[in-house]
Amino acid sequence: MIDDPLASAVRQLFVDLRHAGTPDLSPALQAGIQRLAGEAGREQRGTRVRFVVTRTAEAISTARFAAYGCPHTLAACEWLCRELEAGRQGSIGGPSDWCRTLGIPIVKLGRLLVVEDALNAAMQHISVR
Repeated sequence: MIDDPLASAVRQLFVDLRHAGTPDLSPALQAGIQRLAGEAGREQRGTRVRFVVTRTAEAISTARFAAYGCPHTLAACEWLCRELEAGRQGSIGGPSDWCRTLGIPIVKLGRLLVVEDALNAAMQHISVR
């Protein structure tokens, strides 16, 4: 039997990337809704991530991502979008926490730092109450 190089949590997220894809930025937003985007990385270096977050005054309503990277990178992006939409923005931690939570090897930390940079760029103007 061949060992699976992906942890169970990573595999489950990777096969169900429901928040992946380029969000439609063209429709006009309703009053009181903000849409913020941030990106980081370069495809030539193996990882590029873009997050788009929509929020109301009360909470984050949608989080989407577009990414070029390994399965661990995409799984982390998917997990982050799910956590943000569930209102757990304050408890997501940082890249080393994501490694522990999702079972991502520490050698992937550099890729997760790119994910963190993209997320921070999108979230820099958000202060959900």
